[in-house]
Amino acid sequence: MSFVFVCCALAIVFSFTPLSSSKPANRVRELDKYARRLGVAVPDDGADRIIGRLIRRERALLAGGLTGIVLAVLAALLLPGGFDAGYMPVLVFAGLGVGSAIGAALASSTSALSTLVGPRVARPTTPVYADYVPPLERWSGRLLPVLALLAVLAAWVAFSVGALDDARLTTMYIWTSAGAWLAYAAAAGLLVSVLLSRRILDRGQPSASVTELAWNDGLRSQALRDLHAVPITLGFVSLLSAFFDIGFQFDYAGGVATAVAVGVGIPAVLLAGGLTLLLVDIASRPQQHYWRRLWTNRATGTSA
Repeated sequence: MSFVFVCCALAIVFSFTPLSSSKPANRVRELDKYARRLGVAVPDDGADRIIGRLIRRERALLAGGLTGIVLAVLAALLLPGGFDAGYMPVLVFAGLGVGSAIGAALASSTSALSTLVGPRVARPTTPVYADYVPPLERWSGRLLPVLALLAVLAAWVAFSVGALDDARLTTMYIWTSAGAWLAYAAAAGLLVSVLLSRRILDRGQPSASVTELAWNDGLRSQALRDLHAVPITLGFVSLLSAFFDIGFQFDYAGGVATAVAVGVGIPAVLLAGGLTLLLVDIASRPQQHYWRRLWTNRATGTSA
């Protein structure tokens, strides 16, 4: 059964690379599909540069996703239960999410920080971070690392005061568990995301036409959202890992009910909540958020 989930994860990560996997003759058509999702036309010149940038992002996303899946499978083989353990699907998709997010963020931020020269189309206002990243993603990226750290702290307090007195382990294990390290990584990812986002926003946007400037905004929005996805993914995976760890990786003495509640109940609620927020975010068309904020009034002929 676990092999099926690995295949599903592989199918998902390969579905994220339409430009990289298509023939060169079909890439213009794929770029047109991408342009419709962004809500902006393909510029007459510069299409090759845009395709090259998107292909680099897709290849980095693919490499990161595949690396995450491989590491997840290796980790499963080392954990109790092996490849057929019940937590295997969560582990595989967590590896896919973390690896893909980091790969896309690295590629997008590198492209966004590259040096560009040329004329600049004047715009009436200076864009800010909120113009590129939707509110749901902004707050999720800030809240999830905090919740992950609080979950580790709460687990440490619970074991310190004996709230889970049926578990035999040292409280210091909490601070070095997988959930804890992922929480630290989520906090560090948020800090790096903020610093790189500021650098990206401070850079100029050389554009010879209004259409090219709109594309620059779209690609900048993608880069900032990719960066913000790293603390979101790490924070969410940290929460799942922490509760799985507490529920099933410890040596309980008769505390089966507690293990099930902590290791199954809470992660199930987290997964349901995370999936709901993901669907809400997709339904809001976050890739067009920049267009609604910066270009809708301009496209209708009113002042921005």
